[in-house]
Amino acid sequence: MAKLFSLGVLGVGRMGMEHCRQILETPGLRLAAASSRAEQRVREAEKQFGIRCYRRHEDLLRDPQLQWVVIATTSDQHARWALEAIACGKELIIEKPVALSYRETEEIFSAAEKRGLRVTVYQSRRWDRDFELVRELLREGLLGEVYRIESRRTSYSAGWGGWGAQGMENPWRLKKSYGGGMLNDWAPHLVDQLLLLVPSRPVGVFAWAEGRLWTREVDDHFWAEIRFADGLSARVEASNNHRLPLPRWCLVGSAGTLQVGGGGSDSWNEGVLRREFHGIPEQTRFDISQSELASGFYPCLAEALAEGRPLPVQPGEVLAVMELIEAIKASAAAGKEVTLT
Repeated sequence: MAKLFSLGVLGVGRMGMEHCRQILETPGLRLAAASSRAEQRVREAEKQFGIRCYRRHEDLLRDPQLQWVVIATTSDQHARWALEAIACGKELIIEKPVALSYRETEEIFSAAEKRGLRVTVYQSRRWDRDFELVRELLREGLLGEVYRIESRRTSYSAGWGGWGAQGMENPWRLKKSYGGGMLNDWAPHLVDQLLLLVPSRPVGVFAWAEGRLWTREVDDHFWAEIRFADGLSARVEASNNHRLPLPRWCLVGSAGTLQVGGGGSDSWNEGVLRREFHGIPEQTRFDISQSELASGFYPCLAEALAEGRPLPVQPGEVLAVMELIEAIKASAAAGKEVTLT
């Protein structure tokens, strides 16, 4: 019989419940327990998943049957509970952003390495169909030499701030104390994808972040222009202020242009590639429809654990993402370009 790896989810808010569902549906993984400080969330998790639930995160971390723990609290609490879990000998999957700073991220990986424990980060949008299309077309060279990449997530919804267990009663993504803001929410995805696409290193960043419509505490719109050593330039941008969304992707190359529709994930349903073939315009459409959240992370994790292979998201990749995000934040704060060495 194949070995089952037991996991517990620390924090069963809206995203924590999604982790529970995906783990439960993944062969090779066993959802064993969850924790929440809110009694209602505990009751809901017990009823929906039939698992043991704790009212204290500390009790979950002391559960001897759990090898792996998912950290799915609000962003400001990730580093705290990750370090406590490592001290209890647990291996970790951490919801993005892994932490709120590069220093905290280094501390987590360093603590795990000293204990001989593995840590990975839930970079779920590596399995989005739009990103898979972009990556495959670049591998095949269908765009020729790509010199410009634009990657955006622009929408307009009151649901963004209230995307959590408490909804608009506590819209934590609009609050600084919780690590809210569009930059902390979407830069981990957009930067992670960009660094996987571009083999060259980033050398300069000019960025802007502001709260315009939904909050003044944190940003509801940010953008960053990034220069790479090989001459490629890129823009990453996320906003909850666009009543008419911009394209999710636009890639420009010497042999063609690729564009993917914008809005929410359910609108990223078509990619359009335009090239010329012997001087004749040629256009190809790709159906990339998917549900709101891709579910490729946990099957990949289960396979890696079963076969003893590297985990889906590696520490070096996470640190590179956090380094670039820190440069974006520094540039936005200073209002000038930040050079990366």
